[in-house]
Amino acid sequence: MNSTQLRVDRVDVWQTDDELTVALGAAGVHIMLIRLRFDGWVDEVINGAGSVAPGPGAWTLIGHELSLEFGPRSAAALDFPRDCRLQLDVSDDAIRLLRAALLEILQCACFVVDTSEGRITN
Repeated sequence: MNSTQLRVDRVDVWQTDDELTVALGAAGVHIMLIRLRFDGWVDEVINGAGSVAPGPGAWTLIGHELSLEFGPRSAAALDFPRDCRLQLDVSDDAIRLLRAALLEILQCACFVVDTSEGRITN
């Protein structure tokens, strides 16, 4: 994808016995899935075409903007820019749900996240 910023109007989160998944979508189409497989604690990203690659090495969630920093191989496999920015046109409740899920899924990645208590980093 050539765009450095994608718009998201839907955030869904679900958990099964095997995985925790975040789905980010726009206009009824999945843009990406961010998933933690509990078997091996592997985080991965799946693009709208179904390509799978390792998750980002770093991410930020500031206000309504999510930034994912992919390695070169992941970015190429997913056809996303290395610095993938997503504008989240969703409710504050959806942002809170997304934040909680990403903190669990991408816990090994570096992050900066705004919370009601202030900004946290890892």
